[in-house]
This record gives sequence, C-alpha cells and structure tokens, in this order.
Amino acid sequence: METRKLAHLIELAMTGSFSRAAANLHLTQSALSKSIQSLEMEIGVPLIERLGRRCTTTAAGSLVVERARRLLVDVDNLSVGVRDEAVLEGTLRVGFGAGPGACMNADFINHVLEAHPRVKLLVRRGTARFLMSALRDRSIDAILIDARSLVLSDELVVERMGGLAGGAICRIGHPLAARAAVTMQDLLQYPILSTDVSDEVATLTKEHYGLTDDVRHSTTVESEELEPLIAATARSDAIFFGALAAAGEQIAAGRLRRITVESQLEVSIPVALVRLASKGEQKLVQVVRDFAAHWFEAREAP
Repeated sequence: METRKLAHLIELAMTGSFSRAAANLHLTQSALSKSIQSLEMEIGVPLIERLGRRCTTTAAGSLVVERARRLLVDVDNLSVGVRDEAVLEGTLRVGFGAGPGACMNADFINHVLEAHPRVKLLVRRGTARFLMSALRDRSIDAILIDARSLVLSDELVVERMGGLAGGAICRIGHPLAARAAVTMQDLLQYPILSTDVSDEVATLTKEHYGLTDDVRHSTTVESEELEPLIAATARSDAIFFGALAAAGEQIAAGRLRRITVESQLEVSIPVALVRLASKGEQKLVQVVRDFAAHWFEAREAP
C-alpha cells in the first residue's frame, strides 16, 4: 500500500470535496478519483460516500483516515531519525605526508566542509616518522602517506589508495622549457628542489639514467612542505622533482610545465591510508577512505 494514497484520502476527508482536495494535492480530479478507488480495492471496502458535489468518509473510511494519520507521522519520524543518525558528528584527526598533503589536503578540507558540516576536522602535516608517532600515541585517527616509508607491522591496518605520478617541473621561461626533450644530466646542471627521495627511487633513477652518483647528492633544497618548493620553482631556474599534482594549479595557469626527459622514468608515489588495528573501524575514518578513493578515481578517468 502506497503512503501517497493514504495522504490523498486524508486530504479528501479534510476538504470534503474532490475538486478542492485535487487542487491542494496538485492532481487532476480524475487522478485523485483513481487513487481513492485503488485504495478501496486494496482494503476491500468503500471509504468515501459521495453526496452530490460533496463527499464524506464511510465508517471504515474514518477508521482508515485515523490510522493513516498516525502511520504517516511515524513514517516522517522514521525518515528524520534515519537522516539524523546518518549525519556524522565528532572530531576527525587526519595526518598528511608531504606528497598527499600538497596534492589532496585542500580538496579534503573542502569535501568535509561540504559533505560533513558537523564534523570538526584537525589536520596535521609532517614527516612519516612524525605522523606514525602521532598515530601510535592516538593523537591522530588516520594518516595518508607515501607507502614506501612504512614499516609494516601487525598493529597497523594499511590500505593502498592510489598513486601520485612523479616527474620534473620548471617555470615556463626556464632555459630548458622550450626544448622538446632533455637529459637527466641537463637537469642536474640546475638547483634541484625535492622532498626526501626514497632509496628505491634513488636506485632506480641512478640505474635508469646511468648516473655515477646518487641523485640525492644533487638535491639543493629538501623539504617536506611542497608548496614552498613549487613557489620557488615558479620564481627561479630551479627544477622541482616530486608529485606532479602538487603543481597542478600552477601548470594549469601556465606558470609551470612538466619537463620531458629522454628515456623518461615513470615514477608513481604509492599513497596508503594507515590506522591502528587496535582502534577498530571508525565511521569518521571512512570519510577519509571514501574521499581518497574518489580523488584517485577521478584522476584516473580519461
């Protein structure tokens, strides 16, 4: 039985007129008449007695109207209750590593503000060591960091969320910007700005490009904060090595560009969501997981 038919019957009982009830319900009289007839067939007894242009409920109709009013109130209360329970509240404490923080932090804050206005958000940025310490002392609920910096253990729940493409970036007016392709040796003639380069990437880079020295020895400025590195790249001849998405706005605005390196080594920074196994699954942590999954999915779409 559809609740809308019960609402139609209640309105008809209140007005005592098909024309007035139909107008109030934004229906044609024919549609209202069919709705009432259908309801009478479902219940099996007449509910309305016509008296010329007026109408009234039968004894059975009056009983149905009384119970229908209580039923519709219960339905409304149920809807409100479910909505209230579905609205998340509380404090969500999230840590971001260098790459994920520079690329995802602003989008995550906007997502929480729009989708979960009752959630108080505390965001921390820092090194993997700092964030893991905060996670273990329970001052942070979950962290998004470079998975390569993790030391796996039974105390952690680690979920791979996606990868951040890495590469080299320079300002538009850079001496190398107009060249179709450059060598790694060309890049190393300029100041290099980067976050901490993992042993894995350093080894791959050295072997792939045939370098005689560890690329980390050529880094001029190393920082866990990518935004200052991106800003410095836009104002100097320095080359930025790191997550390309961190410079997405600057590239889109035409201030920076990616450098195409001969025999390009494609590097992806694996991003993991990490939480303590002992704390169990938390509803608020699901907010981080859903956001990260959608964020990476949107960037993988063609």
